Amino acid sequence: MFGTGGGSGASSTLRRMIRRILFTLFLAATLRAEEPRGEPVETMPPAQQILAFARAQLPKQPIRMNGSLKERAPNGFVKKELTVEMDLNWGGSPANATYRIRDEKSGLFHPSEAREAGAIATATNEVKWQTLEIQWLPGGPDFQYSENGADVTNFNPNAEIAGLGVTWADLSFSFLWTQQAETVNTDKKLGRDCYVISVPRGKNHLLLWIEKDTGRVFGAKEETPDGALVKEIKVVSVKEFDKLWMVKDLDIIKPLENGRTSLRIENVETVVPASAL
Repeated sequence: MFGTGGGSGASSTLRRMIRRILFTLFLAATLRAEEPRGEPVETMPPAQQILAFARAQLPKQPIRMNGSLKERAPNGFVKKELTVEMDLNWGGSPANATYRIRDEKSGLFHPSEAREAGAIATATNEVKWQTLEIQWLPGGPDFQYSENGADVTNFNPNAEIAGLGVTWADLSFSFLWTQQAETVNTDKKLGRDCYVISVPRGKNHLLLWIEKDTGRVFGAKEETPDGALVKEIKVVSVKEFDKLWMVKDLDIIKPLENGRTSLRIENVETVVPASAL
């Protein structure tokens, strides 16, 4: 009933159908492979939950850290150096911290000399030392900032410290307490699975890489609205406190200016609260 020619035509049609099916499956697989990595936003935890988890990993006991901020030229030459002292009480109610930054060339000041030295520095328009006290309150952070011992109003936590590229928000990790944040993606950083959180910073935004399992901050990048890199904050080393880890050393890189500022902590110690003495 069916001749040879008819069988050959049927086989040819079948082969064409198979090729179309295989091509369609291959195309679908290729498109899936080219999709951006990361979980759909609706399946990821909200930013506030991730930031709260990161804050929970900070040491609860009061600690003091001493170190330096150094601005380096492309050849490694130290252009500017500031001494940094941090009293951190993240376990307080509310969480609070005090940061003291001194111009390395100004020398150490005894408390009894502070008022006189501050008057001299103010008269010459030189900022010899800066102090920032922060309380992270439920309604938002409260900042008390002074230069050379004199209170300064209209403080901006996103202002650079002495033009070094690092801001007070960077130094204090205040972005962990921000209320205006969103989870934008998942990504790998240093081989670890991280959530990527976007935090507003003026007209720009700061992207934070927070490890999923530990809540540790693995790095950050500040970008313009069109995605241009303003600076990158690299975690150089961390330190363990009572089985918790915290960032110890940072590098702040500004590629457009070919600049680099390093935060290096030389000493870390626990502080006994005055109430316990």
